Amino acid sequence: MKSLFAFKVHLATASLAAALVAGGCSMMEPKAESYVAPPLGSTWTVAQRNTGSYGSGTVQVPFKSAERLWGGKVTTAFVSSQQVIVATSDGSWAGILSPDDKTILSYDPPFGYDWPLVVGKTWTKSYKMTVHANQRVFPFDATFKVEAYEDVTVPAGTFKAFKISQVTTAGAEDTYWFAPELGIFVKQSLKRTDKSGYGPGTREVELVSQSIKK
Repeated sequence: MKSLFAFKVHLATASLAAALVAGGCSMMEPKAESYVAPPLGSTWTVAQRNTGSYGSGTVQVPFKSAERLWGGKVTTAFVSSQQVIVATSDGSWAGILSPDDKTILSYDPPFGYDWPLVVGKTWTKSYKMTVHANQRVFPFDATFKVEAYEDVTVPAGTFKAFKISQVTTAGAEDTYWFAPELGIFVKQSLKRTDKSGYGPGTREVELVSQSIKK
């Protein structure tokens, strides 16, 4: 009887330990330690629904991951028929080029996130944006908050994504859903207010398809 009692105590203790371990794992905060860009040659397509200063109607825009020279260094580039986004190693936007690689905008410092990403994290940073057509420089502040880590369903499927809000003194009120497994935004909700130099407008973006190489 004593050995049977000891066995039952051991079994109960093991079950409790397993439950605690399982519970501890489920309670771990989701965290994206650093940015991992889509490998070269990856492609994806988004649908954009535009109003106001963003334009009108719905269009589909294909992207591909490539490379471009920026400041004498080879950097990651996200290439579409509309523009080329030049990104640093942490995913921040260093500049935006035209499809024929002429610089349209540049950011100092590069515009992007403060890693790691965890729910509840907030930060504010000052930037300068240069419009290269006339060399005008526009300073602005941007405040970011990681609102949630959640399932997001878009035409391309359902993805785990960090929901990140972004408000700037230049009149932008944007929300992005960033999927670490892909290294891209799977959804975007962009709003230009009356403060924006471009005028008010909205753009809703959803991922339609993707071929992100692993």
